[in-house]
This record gives sequence, C-alpha cells and structure tokens, in this order.
Amino acid sequence: MNRSFISVLFVLLLCIVAVGFYRGWFTLSSPSPDTGSNKVNVNLTVDQGKMEEDAQAVKKEAAELVGRATEKTTGSGDQAKDKVKFIDP
Repeated sequence: MNRSFISVLFVLLLCIVAVGFYRGWFTLSSPSPDTGSNKVNVNLTVDQGKMEEDAQAVKKEAAELVGRATEKTTGSGDQAKDKVKFIDP
C-alpha cells in the first residue's frame, strides 16, 4: 500500500468518527474515580439503534431524491421527443 492511500483512509476514518460523535452514535463517559487510585476509566458507548435509525433516514431521502430526479428526466425526455422532427428516408 502506498502512503497516500493510507492517509486517505485515515482521514476518512477521522471523518466517520467525527460525524459519529456529532450524530450521537458514539459517546464517551467516565465514572467517578476511586479515591486513592490514580487510574481513570473511560467508557466508549456505541448506539447501534441511533446508527440504524440514521441509515434508514438516509435511505428514505435517497429514494425520494432518485424518484424526483427520475420524474424530471422522464418528463424532459418526452418534451424533447415531441420537438424532434422525423424524416422518412
């Protein structure tokens, strides 16, 4: 693997993590530390339900956009076909 490919993958991973924290897919928490202990516990929680909910919303939006785009292109094609004059050979 070359270095630029690995760099692109790393940036893509960072973007996914950033979006995940923004959308609430991932959360970090820390319970109150034990007195007399120098250890800190950090918990990472993944909300798979929220991820699935967002994925379904994206699928629905994409289907609606494709449907609208298909309607527009179909309508434009019919209008263009009406304007074309056919010449018999």
